[in-house]
Amino acid sequence: MTKTAPPGRPPKAEQRLSKKVILQTALPIAQSAGVDTLSFRILADQLGVTPMAVTYHAGSKKQLLTDLVEVAFAGVLDGVGGGAPVKRARAIMATYYAYALKNANLLRAILDDVTLMSADLMNVAVELKASTDQLENSDGGNVLVHVLIDYAHGFVLSASRGENNPLTIDDFLCGIDWILGQAAGDVRSI
Repeated sequence: MTKTAPPGRPPKAEQRLSKKVILQTALPIAQSAGVDTLSFRILADQLGVTPMAVTYHAGSKKQLLTDLVEVAFAGVLDGVGGGAPVKRARAIMATYYAYALKNANLLRAILDDVTLMSADLMNVAVELKASTDQLENSDGGNVLVHVLIDYAHGFVLSASRGENNPLTIDDFLCGIDWILGQAAGDVRSI
């Protein structure tokens, strides 16, 4: 005689659904197909649960996107060290570009709704400003930081379109080097 499980929720030890599992399932979908294709039903189908179970753990779609941005951009500056202001700003931009390109669909969602921005992403601007403020031709405000970040966003959006896009990180850094060279007062300083 086989034992059947009682109706209702499974015991805690048997539960496998969690916010972490949902995010691990949702991130590749968002990265490859975009956030518009991401739904609780699709996640539920992939996880073998009901859409209501996904909603219970993930919250609203906006909360899911906020959590995905946090996961996708976590530690974006962890590998960036110190050094001369131009070299540090360049390293910040190169690292940010790599994260943003991998998560271009989430970047599009952030550009549509800036409230999705994570603390790690805000820290990119803070650290970039700290470096650019030390440059000879710095504006002392946020204009240079906005130029660099806007350039990165435009480049990411262009580079992430199409499978055979010829744009590379070297192309991106060529523009960053020029901008930072102008701000440093010496293009050769890069």
